[in-house]
Amino acid sequence: MYIEISYRLRESKEADDVLSLPGVSIKWRSKFGDGKGKSNQTSIIEIFAHHGTHIDAPSHVHEDGLLMSDFNASDFILDKPVFIVCPKGDGEKITAQDLEPFRDELEDADCLLFYTGFSKYRNDRRRYIENSPSFSEDSLEYLLSDFPKIRCLGMDIFSIENIPEGRKSGWAVHKSYLKAREKRFAIEDMKLEPLIGKKFNRVISIPLLLDNEACPATVVAEVNDNCAESEGGN
Repeated sequence: MYIEISYRLRESKEADDVLSLPGVSIKWRSKFGDGKGKSNQTSIIEIFAHHGTHIDAPSHVHEDGLLMSDFNASDFILDKPVFIVCPKGDGEKITAQDLEPFRDELEDADCLLFYTGFSKYRNDRRRYIENSPSFSEDSLEYLLSDFPKIRCLGMDIFSIENIPEGRKSGWAVHKSYLKAREKRFAIEDMKLEPLIGKKFNRVISIPLLLDNEACPATVVAEVNDNCAESEGGN
């Protein structure tokens, strides 16, 4: 059984009032009922690469960093995920001490999904972005030095680092995790609450492998619970 742990995208032509980022735009080239007698429907999609649940590649913060197209589809199939629940509030940091109790589980992990619970504020966009918890540099240095097999870091917060802080630091937290020439990626703004209490053994993310630095993705987890129901996203 698979459940979606990403948010589905909805058309939103207006730029948001926090970061002035573009929304999702669907432009119909041909559409049934448009009076042009078309026999099929075709459309053009315009979307910001970091919109919704999305993957950051190293080129997001490194001039010579790997692009999405430098990855293979198999890189996004993760067979040894670890799910950590560690509540965090406004502006709090995820530290190395938060990860230490899970050392045994992380030893062979290729993916860490971190649930802070702050996603409950996702509909309060200003708070969700400006007050977001974030990883500390020391937590990521600890993660990479002690658990080098991890190549995916997913989270239920807007970004791996607080956006106002990141702008001031030159994206130091991103750079602590994303190394220019290493096949490692982050999945930001995930819907992780459905994983609470579930047993799962695989995470699959499905981005477009473009020559760019990021891409929205559909992410699913394969769960072992026979009672789990397939879930849609909103």
